[in-house]
Amino acid sequence: MNTLELGFAFLLSQTTLSIMSVFWYTLIFEFPRYILPFLVAGMVMRSPDAEALIEEDGTASEHPSVSVILVGHNEEDALEACVRSLHEQSIQNFEIVIVSDGSTDRMVEVAQSLVKQGLATKVLSTSLRGGKSSGINLACAYASGDIIINVDCDCSFDRYAFEYLLRPFSDPAVGAVCGDIAPRNSDASVISQFQEIEYLQSIAVGKRIASAVNQVVCASGAFSAFRRKALDDIRGFDVGGGEDLDTTIRLRLKGWRIEYAPEAVCYTDVPTTVYQYIRQRLRWERDAIWIRYRKHVQLMNPLSPAFRITEAVHQWDFLLFNVVGAFIFPVYLVWLFIQYGAFTPAILIAMQIGLLAIDVLILAASAWCTGRHVFLRNLLFLPGYSLFMTYVMRPVRLIAYIDEWVFSGSHRDNYTPVKVRMQRPW
Repeated sequence: MNTLELGFAFLLSQTTLSIMSVFWYTLIFEFPRYILPFLVAGMVMRSPDAEALIEEDGTASEHPSVSVILVGHNEEDALEACVRSLHEQSIQNFEIVIVSDGSTDRMVEVAQSLVKQGLATKVLSTSLRGGKSSGINLACAYASGDIIINVDCDCSFDRYAFEYLLRPFSDPAVGAVCGDIAPRNSDASVISQFQEIEYLQSIAVGKRIASAVNQVVCASGAFSAFRRKALDDIRGFDVGGGEDLDTTIRLRLKGWRIEYAPEAVCYTDVPTTVYQYIRQRLRWERDAIWIRYRKHVQLMNPLSPAFRITEAVHQWDFLLFNVVGAFIFPVYLVWLFIQYGAFTPAILIAMQIGLLAIDVLILAASAWCTGRHVFLRNLLFLPGYSLFMTYVMRPVRLIAYIDEWVFSGSHRDNYTPVKVRMQRPW
C-alpha cells in the first residue's frame, strides 16, 4: 500500500471522537458559521416568484417619493444601459441623479445626453475625484426623494426590483433596505462563475438568514435604498472605503432597522480574472477591519456607552470566524503535518471531499431557498470553487488582515483619493 492508501486506512480505522479531533478546524470554524445555517435556511426559507406576488397583490403599490442616485468615475460605457434598465421598472415617477466623480472620459456628455432624452433628471460633476461617499452626499443634497436608492453604474435590474426594495419602508422603523445581487457576467470566466456561487451563498441566502435574526450589517453599495430621514440622522456618508458597511452600522447604532428584500434582484459585473478578484477582496477585507475594529471598536466593549449586544454579536462573529479562522488555518496545516506526518495528504484530501460534499448540499439548499435554477449550472464548478476558497482565498484574507492590523493598508488604497483618505481620523 502507498502512503495515501495507508492514510485513508488510518482515517477509516478511527472512532467518531478521533475523527472529530482530526478535523477540529472544520467543526469549529466552518460548521457553526456556514454549514448549519445554510441547511436550515434551505429547509425553511423559500422565495415565492416575484412576478406572481405582484400579480396577486394587483398593481404596484403606492410608494414615497424616490430619488435614484448613480455615482461613477469614468463610467461612460456602462451608464446608459444602467439608466435604461431603470426605466423598465414596474414603478416609475422617480428622479435619477447622476454624479460624475472626477471622470476623465465622456461620462458627463453621456449623462447630459440622457437628460436631454428625458431619461435622467440631473447631472452633477466634479473636476476632482472625491470618492463614492462624497459623490453620494453631493447627490443627496440635490435629490428631492424621501427614499434614496443608491445603485452602481454597471448594474441592471429585475423588472420588480424597486417594487420589492421599497415595500419594507412601510414600517417607519426601517432605515435602509438592501436587495439581492447576482453576477450578470458569470459565464465570462471560471473566476466569475465561482462568484455566482459565492454571491448565491453569501447574499441570496446569507442575508436572508441575517435578516431573520436582525443581523443585516451591510446594505450593499451596489443596490440599496435609504430613508432620507435616516441618512440625515447620521449626517450622511463618512469618507473612506467600505462606506456601505460603515453607513449600515451607523444606522443600526441610531436605532434604525435594516431589512433585506430577497425578491429585489440586481445584476452586476464581477471581476473576470484572478488578479482583479483578489485585488477587490483585499480591499474589502482591509476595509472591514478598519471599520469594525478601529472606527467601531467600541461596539465590542461592554463598558462603552455605544455598546449594543446586537452589534457586539456581529463584531465578535466576524472576528472569530473570519479573522481568527484565517490565522488559525495555517497553524492547523502545520499541526496536521507534525501530528500525522505522511498521512497528512490523505487527511487533506478527505477534508476537501467532505467540504465538497457539504458545498453540494449548501448549493442545493441555496437553489431551493431562492427558487432559482442554479444547481446544475454551478455543480461542475463546485470542486474548483471549494479548492479556490480553501487554499487561495483563506491566505488572501490572512494577508489583508495582517496588512490592515499592522500596516493600516486601507490608508494606501487608491480606491479612495489621497486627499479624502487624509481626512479620515481612524
